Amino acid sequence: MNKEEALRKYEEWRKKINAYNAVMNLAYFDKETVAPRDAADKRNEVLNYMSGEIYDIETDPELIKAVECLKNEDLGELLNREIYFVSKSLDDVTKFTKEETMEYQKACLDAWETWYKGKKDNDYSVFAPSLKKLIELQKYRCSKRNPDKKAYDVLLDDFEESMSVDKYEPFFKLIKEEIIPLIKIVNTKRDEVDNSFLHKYYPADIQRKFAKDLLHYLHFEGWGYMGETEHPFTDGIFRDDVRITTRYDEHNIASTIFSIIHETGHAYYEHQIDPKYDGSPVCMYISSGMHESQSRFLENYIGRSKAFWVNLYPVLQSYFHENLGDVSLDDFIRGINASGSSLIRTEADELTYPVHILIRYEIEKGIFDGSISTDNLNVVWNEMYKKYLDIDVPGDDVGILQDVHWSNSSFGYFPTYALGSAIGAQLYKTMCEKMDVNKCLTEGNFMAVEEYLKENVQYDGAMHDYNYILKRATGEEFNPSYYIDYLKNKYKELYNIK
Repeated sequence: MNKEEALRKYEEWRKKINAYNAVMNLAYFDKETVAPRDAADKRNEVLNYMSGEIYDIETDPELIKAVECLKNEDLGELLNREIYFVSKSLDDVTKFTKEETMEYQKACLDAWETWYKGKKDNDYSVFAPSLKKLIELQKYRCSKRNPDKKAYDVLLDDFEESMSVDKYEPFFKLIKEEIIPLIKIVNTKRDEVDNSFLHKYYPADIQRKFAKDLLHYLHFEGWGYMGETEHPFTDGIFRDDVRITTRYDEHNIASTIFSIIHETGHAYYEHQIDPKYDGSPVCMYISSGMHESQSRFLENYIGRSKAFWVNLYPVLQSYFHENLGDVSLDDFIRGINASGSSLIRTEADELTYPVHILIRYEIEKGIFDGSISTDNLNVVWNEMYKKYLDIDVPGDDVGILQDVHWSNSSFGYFPTYALGSAIGAQLYKTMCEKMDVNKCLTEGNFMAVEEYLKENVQYDGAMHDYNYILKRATGEEFNPSYYIDYLKNKYKELYNIK
């Protein structure tokens, strides 16, 4: 096969696989938002059949020949990067038969249903067999994909290329040594910052009205859509069709607000990639740590600042005057930044959040190195929460079943949340040195933040790894000390700790 034939074959394949993936993404979004639960079995049967069709497309012998040919050609920066990603994916996919691939996909589809039911019923035993099966399948798949590499390192690399346990350990060691002692001090002073007003009754139908204003302020319109689901997520169908979801908690208005801001951060990364990459693997293989940096950046470094709320808080007060009419802006800002050990990761404050990730990281690491049994994982979970956050877990629904990730076999993803938070701190420090962020937000100029992130992080998609992007944006590679210093300075000031 010559170069021209190979390029033609590759372009035909890319159009076809993009079409199938777009339809599958739409189907998954529907499945997790509005699809009737009673049709789950039939729906999963169809989705699993489609996964088999996609397998056939991905393993087309003609495509494999084309990619092998193009790997040896100088195609320019973009096409070289595309072929790199496709070749890496093919290397994984072709290690498994169609039957094995469909078995794995079916296990994920079924696991989501048992997770959903288990969470609703507050009963881990409903989900436990599915989780055990997924773990066994992942161990097998890792051994086939790279028998010379530890299973968990294979999974960590899936979500952040070149990351491993050895690279994450120093980062999580810092969390243990620097942040957990501060959490213990703050827990003794948590009553000094009042956030009880956030937990009054906030009717969901009124929250939906404020959500529209919030999305308008964030310029998430025209190219974006928001649905409702049990666990918020972002789904990029196309560059100008990005879906996010939220969940309305009527006794925690902050949960709704910050899940929306978080997912909008993800959505911007999907939307603000250079249009010339549309339909390219460069849009699909974005660093998870960098992706999470954008959601955590918007949620925390921007969304919890006073400047962000100068214009929005009066709007929120107008919807919930009875709850917030007597709460000043300063008290509101202190409230949304209050800290204290809590059960739910997605609702955790900035200080305790990395410990939620530490717990999941240590459980996953233990599962895949054999030091933690797959039996009674909910007990292990509860012990970890007691050990690191000193809280008792009253039920599986707010414990091991709170997150959706393990139901779709996303082992290795959780550490990127902490990595993303730390990347965000580094980006925020540089951003504040280059522009007056507070002035822009106070003047209602959120567009300045969007443009900065687009230019410095998002525009190139996956053309470069996260350290390259970070060094280009901040002048240095990943440095977690900015994150540690940010958390210590912020919470020592908030709680008047000398």
